[in-house]
Amino acid sequence: MSKFARLLKEVKEKEGASGERPRGKSRREDYVAMKVYISKEIHRKLKLKAVEEEKELSELVEEALRKLLV
Repeated sequence: MSKFARLLKEVKEKEGASGERPRGKSRREDYVAMKVYISKEIHRKLKLKAVEEEKELSELVEEALRKLLV
């Protein structure tokens, strides 16, 4: 099963359980958008890591920043 198909299935299951759609990060009040510039090499490595760990890029960036700031 592809990552997209798995995510779609999870969303549909959540909708059925609660009756409402989960809100994306762009619509949540506890998140803000942030634009940064990184090298193409780092971006490529980040994308590969996201695929390997089956996570979103923003999740990996947030995890790294939390470790840095603690």
